[in-house]
Amino acid sequence: MTVIRAASLQPRPWANGLGISRNIAQHGEGVCGFGWLIATADLTEDAAFSDYQGIDRIFTIIEGQGATLTLEGSGAIRCRPFVPASFPGDLPTFCTLDGIPGRAFNLMLDRARWRGNVTARSLAAGHPVPLQATAIHCLAGSLAVGEDVLAAGDTAMPAGRVTMAAQGGTAMVLVIDVAPAG
Repeated sequence: MTVIRAASLQPRPWANGLGISRNIAQHGEGVCGFGWLIATADLTEDAAFSDYQGIDRIFTIIEGQGATLTLEGSGAIRCRPFVPASFPGDLPTFCTLDGIPGRAFNLMLDRARWRGNVTARSLAAGHPVPLQATAIHCLAGSLAVGEDVLAAGDTAMPAGRVTMAAQGGTAMVLVIDVAPAG
């Protein structure tokens, strides 16, 4: 299993230069240089999202009060904390924050080659959960994944089935599953 610590993530500008993201992991080649990509994004102000041709996005508010995504020609998506929202990354999209700045978790997938899912879970100590996932991202609390312990912002990339369990209270996590399309 690979563990990516939050402290090791390097800030980088969005493709359109209007924000900052931190890439956690990516796999393969694709239309935008990756098959799939997971990253966090700082949401400091209302802004247009970068254009990702051929990419499907799953966007999850992980800090802040929420946001509204306005997709050109397709209406709006109301985004609440910890509720993943899917949309095509090649539609012009504008993000309007609900008040305070926040942070989002993104799973981006080359739609011709990959499918994915993001699920938010709250875990209580003493209740281990066995699972198989592409990635497990700790949002809050302390989380044991196999033999490793994650703090908020850390991500585990299991190589097979693992057991995750909150340590000393509760933990909030995102479970990310990615599989080939078709």
